[in-house]
Amino acid sequence: MKITKNADKFFILPTWLMVNVFTVGIIRKKLKKEGVELTRKQTSKFIKEIRRYKKNHSDWNLVEIDSKNGDTMNIKI
Repeated sequence: MKITKNADKFFILPTWLMVNVFTVGIIRKKLKKEGVELTRKQTSKFIKEIRRYKKNHSDWNLVEIDSKNGDTMNIKI
């Protein structure tokens, strides 16, 4: 995962660190509070699909943000 701000500053974070059972477990708990329940099997499938998608589409932007003052931020898988 690569986080870029204003196309000159960037921060690289391994995808496995962001998308693992622990972090998805935290997301599961938050979703459960909101009324959406996921099983462990669904969570595991979600992790596998994110990793598979990254292999096939490494240049895909997950998030693109443009602010009013001209700052931009991109998060790539």
